[in-house]
Amino acid sequence: MIRFRTFASIAGAVLLSAGVAASPGYDAQVAHKSAWPSPAGSLSVMSYNIKGLPWPVAIGREAAIAAMGQRLAAMRSSGAQPHVVLLQEAFGDSANVLGETAGYKYVITGPQSSWSDDSEPLGRTFAEGAEWVKGEVSGSLINSGLAILSDYPVVRSERYAFPEGACAGYDCLAAKGVVVAWIDVPGADEPIAVINTHLNSRRSTHVATQRADSAYFWQVGAVRKLLSNVLPSGTPAIFGGDFNTGQSPARRVAVSQPLIDGTPVDGLKILLTDGGVAVGSRSEAQRIVERNKDKIIFRNGARVALRAERAWVPFPVTSEEPLSDHAGFVIDVSLIGGRTTNRGAEQP
Repeated sequence: MIRFRTFASIAGAVLLSAGVAASPGYDAQVAHKSAWPSPAGSLSVMSYNIKGLPWPVAIGREAAIAAMGQRLAAMRSSGAQPHVVLLQEAFGDSANVLGETAGYKYVITGPQSSWSDDSEPLGRTFAEGAEWVKGEVSGSLINSGLAILSDYPVVRSERYAFPEGACAGYDCLAAKGVVVAWIDVPGADEPIAVINTHLNSRRSTHVATQRADSAYFWQVGAVRKLLSNVLPSGTPAIFGGDFNTGQSPARRVAVSQPLIDGTPVDGLKILLTDGGVAVGSRSEAQRIVERNKDKIIFRNGARVALRAERAWVPFPVTSEEPLSDHAGFVIDVSLIGGRTTNRGAEQP
C-alpha cells in the first residue's frame, strides 16, 4: 500500500505539471462572432465542463483550454462575456490561467483534495470492493476541477469535498465536491449564492454501473444536505454544473427531489419551451437538455427573484472545432425585486 501511494503521489505530480499554453490550433474568434449577443438581463451565467484532464491522461488539452480563455477575452471585447462562469474539470491551475486570460477579477476554486473518512460512508461492503487499479484506493491525486469565475465581487465562499470512499472508479482520482460563492451582483438587494458541482460519472468510471450509481446516490444526498445547511431558504441561488444524471432512470429518481430547497427552475429547459434560446443555438441547446447532464438551475430569494430571459451557446460541441466534449452555454437573467414566481417549476 505504501509503495502504491508513493507511485500515486508521483503520478499526481506529473499530472499537475502540465501547463496551459496558447496554440494556433483553435480559432478563438470563431465564425459566428457577429452573432455574439450582449447580455439580455442584469446577470449572465455560463456553465462549461472544459475537459481539462491533464497530460498524460489526455493529450492536447492545453491548446484547447488556451483557446477557451482567448475566446472569452474576445467576447469581453465585444461586451458579450458571461458575468459569471462555472467550470468543471478545470484541473491543476487551469481555472486561474483561463480566468486571467479571459479578464475575470475573481477566481474561486473548489476543493483541493478529498478527506479521509474512516467511517466508510457507503458501508463496509462498498469499501471492501474498492479497486486500486480503478483509482479507488489512492485518494484524490488532482483537485476538484471546480471553479467559479466572476466579474462581480465575491463576498464569501465555501468548499466541500466528498470524503475518500464516497466515489466510484476513476472519479476518485479527483477531489469532487461543491463550491459555493456569494456574489454581490449589481441591482440585487443581497448577495446571490452561486453553486458549482460535478457529480460521479457512470460509464467513464470503468466500474460496475451499480457501484457508480451507489456513489452518485450518496453524493446527491450529501449535496442536498450541505446546501440545506448553508443556504437559508430566502437566499437567491444559481446552481450549475455537470450533474451527470443522463438517461438513467435510477439517477433521474435520485434528483427528482430538488438538490436545493424550494421550487428551482431548470433555466435552459424553460427557455427552450418558451422560445428563449437565441437563433443559431437552438439545436445545441436541445442536445444539452436531452443529454441531461449540464444544467443551470435558479431559485428565487425572499427579496430577489431570478428570471431566465435568454440562452445561447458560445462553446458548441457540434462545430468544426469543438473545444470540449461538453457544450458551454450561457443563460441571461433578470433580477426582480420582491417575491416573484419563475417560469414553471422544473426539476433537474
